[in-house]
Amino acid sequence: MSADEEFASIELGLSNPEDLFDIETFRDDPRPFFRFARNLYPGKIEPSPSHKFLAWLDEKKMLLRLYTQNVDGLEELAGVNKNKVVYAHGSLLNATCMKCGAKYTAQDIASDVKEGRVPMCTRSKERKTKIATKNTAANLQDKPVHTRTLRKRSFQQYSEVDEINTTANKSSCGGVVKPNITFFGEKLAGDVGLCLQRDYAKADALIIMGTSLSVAPMSKVVEFLPPDLFRVLINRNIIHPTPSQTADNLSFDACLLGNCDDIVLAIKRQITGSFGSNSAIDAPKKVLSDNDPSWLKNQPMDSVLLFNGSITNTVTDTSAFQKLVVFCDGCKSEIKGTIHCCKTCFDFDLCGDCFPSLSLSHEGGNHEFTIEKDDRSD
Repeated sequence: MSADEEFASIELGLSNPEDLFDIETFRDDPRPFFRFARNLYPGKIEPSPSHKFLAWLDEKKMLLRLYTQNVDGLEELAGVNKNKVVYAHGSLLNATCMKCGAKYTAQDIASDVKEGRVPMCTRSKERKTKIATKNTAANLQDKPVHTRTLRKRSFQQYSEVDEINTTANKSSCGGVVKPNITFFGEKLAGDVGLCLQRDYAKADALIIMGTSLSVAPMSKVVEFLPPDLFRVLINRNIIHPTPSQTADNLSFDACLLGNCDDIVLAIKRQITGSFGSNSAIDAPKKVLSDNDPSWLKNQPMDSVLLFNGSITNTVTDTSAFQKLVVFCDGCKSEIKGTIHCCKTCFDFDLCGDCFPSLSLSHEGGNHEFTIEKDDRSD
C-alpha cells in the first residue's frame, strides 16, 4: 500500500485516495474531503516564486490569460488580476450550497474548514425558494449521479454530529456547502472554453508550466490553439502531447526542464538584467548528443535546456491519460459510446441523441464535428 493509499484508508476512511475528489463520494459522505481540505484552503500555503512570476508577467502587461488546474487560489493571492485567472477545475475561494444554491466565500466557511467539519447552509428557508430559482445552474443536488471509472468507490454514510456544523437551526436550509471546484464526474465550467475561443487569435505564445497534461479536457489545449503559436514547456520532465486528427506536430518550441521556481527566476533575470540574490542559480545545460536521446522523441534536441531538478528518464505520454466523464452539452447527461466533438469549439460535445438536431443549431450549423469513442468501459 502506498503512502497516499494508507493516508486515505486510515486518516480519511477511504479505500482509494482518488475518491477524495469524486462527486459521488462527496454526495455520499463529505466528511473525508473536509478533513483533507483544511490543509488546502487559503492561508495554509503561501504563493511560490512561480506564482509570483505569473503576477510579475501580469504587472508588466505580458499576461493575456492564466488557465490553472490548481484550486487553491494562490495565483490571485500572488497578485494576478482575478479577471485574468480562469480556474479550469474551479476554486476553493468560493462555495455553493448543494441544496438551495446559496453562495459563500472561503471566509464564510473558514471556521468549519479549519476544524475539518462539514459546513452547512445557514440561509433561512424563507429565502431558499428565491435563491434556488436564481441559482438553478449551481444547484448540484438535482444533477444525475455519474462515475469517473468502473472501480468500486468508498462508501460511508455520515452521521457523527461532531464533524457536521450544527449551528444551522430548523429554520435554516441545512444543505452541504460544497466548494466551487470541479470534482471527478462533473463537467468543466463553461468559461474555460469561452475564454480559450476569445484568446485564440490574441495570444503570442503559450507557456505550459508544472503539469503532466494528463487530465482531459485541459490536455487538449495545446492542440486547440493555433499550430504556429510559440509553445514553451516549463516542467521537471518532458511531455509529449498526442496529436489528434487535426494536429500533426505538437512538439514545443522550447523545453525548459527542471525546478519551475528556478527556471522562472532565471527567465526574469534574463529579461530584467537584474541578478540580485538569485545569481546563485546554475546556468542551464544542453542535451548532449552522446547521451541516449530516445526520451526526446520528436522534440528537437537543441530546443531543450536542463536546469537543476530536471528529470530526463521520465516521459509523460498524454495518450495514456485517464479520461474524465464526458457530458453532453445538450441534455447535460453523461455520454456513453460515441462522442460528437465540435472541431471549432473547445470542449463542446454532444451525445448521439442530441447530435442530429443540435449540430444544426450550434453556431448556425457552420461548425464541423468529429467522432470520438468513449473507451472507459473497454
